[in-house]
Amino acid sequence: MLLVAFDLEGPLSPQDNAYELMAIIPDGRRLFERLSRYDDLLALSGRPNYEPGDTLKLILPFLLAHGINESHIRQVSAKAPLVKGAAECVREIWARGWQPCIVSTSYEPHALNIAEQVGIPPDLVAATKVDFDVLEGAMTEDTYSLVLTWQQRILEIPADDDEQLQKLLDEFFWEHLVKFPIGIALDLQVMGGRRKTEALKGFLDKAELNFKQCAVIGDSITDSHMLQTTRDEGGLAIVFNGNEYALPYGVVGVASLDLRAILPLLEIFASEGVEGVKEWVAQQKPQGEWDAHYQILTEESWQNALSVHRRFRQAVRGQAAKLG
Repeated sequence: MLLVAFDLEGPLSPQDNAYELMAIIPDGRRLFERLSRYDDLLALSGRPNYEPGDTLKLILPFLLAHGINESHIRQVSAKAPLVKGAAECVREIWARGWQPCIVSTSYEPHALNIAEQVGIPPDLVAATKVDFDVLEGAMTEDTYSLVLTWQQRILEIPADDDEQLQKLLDEFFWEHLVKFPIGIALDLQVMGGRRKTEALKGFLDKAELNFKQCAVIGDSITDSHMLQTTRDEGGLAIVFNGNEYALPYGVVGVASLDLRAILPLLEIFASEGVEGVKEWVAQQKPQGEWDAHYQILTEESWQNALSVHRRFRQAVRGQAAKLG
């Protein structure tokens, strides 16, 4: 028996739902990219009680100021395609008697939509829950003015000026916004970082399994803690079309246009363990430019895999590929 845990955005669907949600508002993509970069900076600096993926709480005041709510999440999610082979991959996992689950930073309506499409029931999905009714009630008239004024200030910062970006956003969120009723948005528990690992442990406990019976598929900074923990506890941590925040924490990398490329790894892991997987990967040589590429990931080797992962990530995820 294996538990096979998927991150959602990247491995199962190419859409970054929050990014597309922000695209509804004026200059929303540029704003999201700055907030996403700020999220990376906070996560990498080790800010207390802050986890990678907390972008999803940072964007809430801006979404609310422009009238965006849960119905918009569903509308955007309805347009989300699946990664090639995703539904077939999950079907194969079920067919082998294994248990798939989803541990996603995404807002829950989007996660449940994709889960339904690939055949994973709601009780095997962990995602970010948001009560929009409560948050909308916290949007006072002066909050709208505050948020829209600061939105313009944020957009004026050069995209590559990390120092100025962090200084301005530290001031906005932690000195100004917290004093308003909508400051409760900053208390949201986003399903990222360590919280993903805790959700994964919950699924393992429920199935009466341990990490040595667990495979995790992730691709970005929100997955790094879950990947590292799985790897360190003897499980199979697979980085699928990953970025520089995920590749250092995997056991193996898979760069592919089709999610079914992970199935041989799961088969071997189930019968021969992690070492069997590494032996198989070491023998693989892609024949064509767009054939699946497999790599054993170590502290010394992961950077060698980065360029091919970037190429496949861009091909599969488009604009969302550049986000942390």
